[in-house]
Amino acid sequence: MGLSTAVFLLLAVLAWGVGAFLDKLSLKYLDPAGAFYARALFNILLFAPLLAWKFHQTRHAMTGSGRLGPLLVGASVVITMSGVFFYLKALSGGEATRIVPLSSAYPVVTFALALAFLGEDFTAARLLGTLLLSGGVYFISR
Repeated sequence: MGLSTAVFLLLAVLAWGVGAFLDKLSLKYLDPAGAFYARALFNILLFAPLLAWKFHQTRHAMTGSGRLGPLLVGASVVITMSGVFFYLKALSGGEATRIVPLSSAYPVVTFALALAFLGEDFTAARLLGTLLLSGGVYFISR
């Protein structure tokens, strides 16, 4: 893993960690549906100018990829936002120290799908890492 990849990974982890903390705080003031729709509204307001600025580049990328590229992106958005809604519902009913780690078990699903459908290599080290991740999530949630 290159240095820039490691830096971006660290920034993603920090952003997701702080974001989950802020999600839990927001649920003191909003119900899960309200937090979900407020999140959607802020996404629209914050990213609309960026989308307008990069519209031609985005359109070119989408039209150049055929039908499958935009379809997969759209499916990802719908599935991911469904996950956000379910996560907020779970977070509103449980402790952040339990819900956030348990919701972070999603790499196990990605691992299995990548092996099954993307042809990624199976190694004992990757399996062990996935099992350790699952075990850690189990112990954190107890």
